[in-house]
Amino acid sequence: MPEIRARFAAMAWPISGLLCLVLLWQGATQTGLVPSFLLPSPGSVLRALLRAAGEGTLWRHLAPTLTATVMGYVIGCTVAAVVAALVAEFKRLERALMLHLLALQSIPKVSVAPLVFLWAGFDIGGKVVLVALICFFPVFANTLAGLRATDADRLDLLRAAGASRWHVLWHLKLPSAARSMFAGLEISTAFALIGCVVMEFIGSTRGMGFLIQDASSTYDLPLSFAAIVTLGGIGLLANAGVRVLRRRLLFWEADTEPSPAAQGDSGG
Repeated sequence: MPEIRARFAAMAWPISGLLCLVLLWQGATQTGLVPSFLLPSPGSVLRALLRAAGEGTLWRHLAPTLTATVMGYVIGCTVAAVVAALVAEFKRLERALMLHLLALQSIPKVSVAPLVFLWAGFDIGGKVVLVALICFFPVFANTLAGLRATDADRLDLLRAAGASRWHVLWHLKLPSAARSMFAGLEISTAFALIGCVVMEFIGSTRGMGFLIQDASSTYDLPLSFAAIVTLGGIGLLANAGVRVLRRRLLFWEADTEPSPAAQGDSGG
């Protein structure tokens, strides 16, 4: 029972913050402090969202965005984890690749978006490639840091017992790096959606980025804001999904982290 109360208390803070933001938004538009042609009211945004959902416009543009985002996210994160494991295991590979990976990360991904479109096409292919590039480095950097932070005593113990490189990697290094890896996965959830929408801004006839741009060009600000709110909700759900997956897979963390009730008591 105390844990349930603590969870409800933890949820009350973000919900209260959201309600305050909506009330301030409504007050600013209703009093005329901000003109309606610059900022539509929350009610008009909600009506535009319901209208777009009912007409099918929202789903028609949401599907390609989600498809490209999920595909690019999975590909980018998977390749990043594999490359990080190889770099951590083979020093020569690290010396050969690390400088190039750092240089790649230093290049703004938006600047190469036109080239990606030319190479991979203007449909889903280009969006998947850019999303994968954006998601790569956060997962790579966090996974590599976690692999290098493996407990030295446990590592020496397994090596003294004659464990193979694969056994050490699979049974010790990867579980030790799992927390850092999931930190990179959480960061990449937001970056993936941003990358996909940016590609749709640059050159696409479908997707949420195109919908926002098209609605803004016709001064349909409620629809534009409705699309933005939808993207924000999807980002929150994606991040929450990664957190749930982390709790399910990293079950041993429950034994080392304080319970919600204990956190609530310490905060009070």
